[in-house]
Amino acid sequence: MRRRVGAALAVVLLTAAGCATKKTDTHFLDEVGTLPKAEILARGDAFAAKKRWDDARKYYSFLADSFPNDPLGRKAALKVADSFFAQRDTESLTEAQLRYKDFANRFPSDPNRAYALLMLARCSFAQSKGPQRDLKPIHEAVDSLKQMLDAFPKSPNAAEARQMLATCTEELAQHELSVAQYYVTVKAWLGAEQRLDYLLANYPGTNAAKAAGPLVEEVHERLHEKPAQTAQPAGKVRPSGG
Repeated sequence: MRRRVGAALAVVLLTAAGCATKKTDTHFLDEVGTLPKAEILARGDAFAAKKRWDDARKYYSFLADSFPNDPLGRKAALKVADSFFAQRDTESLTEAQLRYKDFANRFPSDPNRAYALLMLARCSFAQSKGPQRDLKPIHEAVDSLKQMLDAFPKSPNAAEARQMLATCTEELAQHELSVAQYYVTVKAWLGAEQRLDYLLANYPGTNAAKAAGPLVEEVHERLHEKPAQTAQPAGKVRPSGG
C-alpha cells in the first residue's frame, strides 16, 4: 500500500514540476515576445554581470536561435559561449569550445569570427597541463591561432593571439628540450640528437632553443668522439746469448 501511495505521489510531483516548467517557459516567451532584440540582449547581460549564467543563457539562446543571421543574434551566440567559458570547469570549457568552433565554421565571413577563433584557442590552452603532459590541447590552440592570424591579421585581437601563439610555441619547444635532456640522462645520444635537431628546426627563436646550446655540443661530442685505441702487445725481446 505504501509503495502505491509513494508511486502516486511521485507522479503528482513530476506532473506538478512539469506544469511549473511549462508555466515558466510560457511566461518567459510572453516576456521576450514583447521586447526588442537589443533589450533581450541587455537582460542577458544584466544576469551575466551577476554571474547568473543559466538565466543569462536563456535570453542569449532565445536571441541566437530566433535570429541566427541577425548581427545581434550572432553576438548572442558568442555570449552563450562566453558564459560557459566564464565558468572555467572542464565540462563548461568543453561546451564553450564546441560553441566557438560552431560559430567559426558557420559564419566564415563574420567579423566576430576572429574573436571566436581566439576564444577557441583559449579554451584549448586552458585545458592543457603543461609541456610534460598531453600536448594535444596546445597543438589545437596553435592551429586556431594560426588560422585566426592568417584570416584576420589586422584584427583588434591579433596582438593577444600573437602573444598566446608565442606562449604555446614555447611550451612545445620546452617539451622537446625536456625529452632531449632525458635521452642524455640515459645516454641515448642518437635520440637526443634527433630531438634537438627537431627543436632547432621548428622552434628556433624560443628560450628552449637558446638553452639547448650546451646540450647540442655535448651530444655532438659524444656521437663523434673517437673510440679509445686498444694498446698493442709489446714485441718479444730476444734473449742475449753468446
